[in-house]
Amino acid sequence: MEHIIRTASESDVLGINEVSKYLGYAELSSSESLSKLQELLNSAQDQVYVAESDGRILGWLHLFYARRLASESFFEIGGLVVSPEARGKGIGKALVKYAQKKNKGDIRVRCNELRKDTQEFYEAIGFGVNKVQRVFLKNG
Repeated sequence: MEHIIRTASESDVLGINEVSKYLGYAELSSSESLSKLQELLNSAQDQVYVAESDGRILGWLHLFYARRLASESFFEIGGLVVSPEARGKGIGKALVKYAQKKNKGDIRVRCNELRKDTQEFYEAIGFGVNKVQRVFLKNG
């Protein structure tokens, strides 16, 4: 499958929203999606890349820079989604490689313990388990 990887633009919002459904995210309205995308595109810490083929978004990757006070800062994948029909064709791997090429430094990713296929994907492209942790949430 021929595709290109590039930095996302506001005009990608509908394609990004469509692909996002496959990760189980709640479907956002067009205006909510555009607002979130604009926020990320205008942030100095965030980057969004898309995989595109024939004008259609096949997948996206959100990367952000995580600054730390008492330890090394790093890049973190905030989300990576590939549409089902494009999975297994190297799209996810290409998005990660593109992010690595554009950003020098460690890249981390958090993965839900229940998503075994996602864990296998990251291990297959060279990520190793660094630690296991719990995520706590306090509603505000």
